[in-house]
Amino acid sequence: MKWHDKRDVLMLSTCHKDDQEEVTRVRGNIVKPKMVLQYNKGKQGIDISDQMSSYYSALRKSLVWYKNIAVELIFGTVVVNNHNIYNEVNPNNRISLLTFTENLSRELVNVSVQNNTPVQNHAPSSAKHHLQQIPTD
Repeated sequence: MKWHDKRDVLMLSTCHKDDQEEVTRVRGNIVKPKMVLQYNKGKQGIDISDQMSSYYSALRKSLVWYKNIAVELIFGTVVVNNHNIYNEVNPNNRISLLTFTENLSRELVNVSVQNNTPVQNHAPSSAKHHLQQIPTD
C-alpha cells in the first residue's frame, strides 16, 4: 500500500487490508489507513522509552561497538523499563528517573542510600567503591 501524508509512505502487511479511518486533526479531518494508525499506536511506547533513556545516557566514547550496544541495552532500556514498573507498583511513591538511577547506582556499588556509607553486610572488597558528587563549575 502507498499512502501520502507529508511524504509517501510505503507499507506491506499480511494482516491488514486497505481499510481507511477518519482522524480529527487541528486543521480538520483526514482519512488515514488503519495500518498506519495501528503502527503509530504501537510505536508510541518505544518512542517514549527511547526519549527517557537519552536523558541520562551511560554511553561513553568507545571504539568497540558491541560495548556500546551492551551499555545501551543494560543502562538505557532496562533502567527505563524498571523505573516504569517501579512507578506502576508504587503509585503513591513515584520517583523521577534521575532519582531511580541514582538509587540503583548506589545499590549496585553497595552503598547505603540514606548516609552514603558502605553497607556492612556485604563483602569487604565491595566497600572500597563509593559514589561521589562531582562539582559543576
